[in-house]
Amino acid sequence: MSDASTLGRQEIDALQEMASIGCGRALAALSRLAHRRVDMDVPEVWVGRGAGAIADFLGAMGTSLVAVAVRLEGLLEGQLVLVLPEADAGHLAASLGHPLAPGGSWGAFSESALMESGNVVGSAFVSAVARLVGEKLLLSVPRLARGGGRACLDELVDRQAGSLAIATRFSCPEAPGPLEGLILVMPHPQRVASLLSRLHGR
Repeated sequence: MSDASTLGRQEIDALQEMASIGCGRALAALSRLAHRRVDMDVPEVWVGRGAGAIADFLGAMGTSLVAVAVRLEGLLEGQLVLVLPEADAGHLAASLGHPLAPGGSWGAFSESALMESGNVVGSAFVSAVARLVGEKLLLSVPRLARGGGRACLDELVDRQAGSLAIATRFSCPEAPGPLEGLILVMPHPQRVASLLSRLHGR
């Protein structure tokens, strides 16, 4: 089952359950960090027809984005990417005490605040999923990209590993400005079978 296009209902349900648990913990951690309530939608499994399909989908949204990625290592090998429209990312940076400079330009501190958000989200996700599967998982230092959706994801994720994502939308209507975004969990296609086997066997 390394080919994501062959996923059936049972496999999709297992991936959605994993994302619901992991992203629930991740967004709770983000809420504590930003001191704002964060609401989460039901995770969706996005399966593309070929390499880079998820990047192409984000590119079609036509929005300037900010994305922070952490590489996942272990049973859940792949990438976790926190994605926000640029204006919403600015609101998040402001919540963390580092608003954008006058004119909306990004500085070192506001970018660092977004990378710290990605690190907190990734760490909480990994901890929750590690308990779920009974195996230690690791993550890399965060990396940030800004620009169009396709360009951001192509910079952060190998296109060959970009055909499957479990996408969890989140939102926060509170001051200092509304924010909406996505957590994309993108397991490497070669490891999907092993991950599903562990999820089914717990």
